[in-house]
Amino acid sequence: MKKHKLPEDDDGKVIAKMDVDGMPWYVERLHRNEGPKGEAYQMSRKETWTYIWGALSASFLITAFFSLIFAAFILLLLFLWT
Repeated sequence: MKKHKLPEDDDGKVIAKMDVDGMPWYVERLHRNEGPKGEAYQMSRKETWTYIWGALSASFLITAFFSLIFAAFILLLLFLWT
């Protein structure tokens, strides 16, 4: 197989992986949860709870924002109605 040359300004970094299930060039990755040096990585209990708390706090913030917008809309309608 012929090896392609990279352009001069290309450093070979992958910006977006284009592996798609079912395509001929797709290679199943054997170790999906590998760390940066190839060893398996297991999150600690504290890291897991940190991720969970971060996701929940973000969702609460978004919910509060939309609730305030909805309440302001209702108040605006009540003000316009009367």
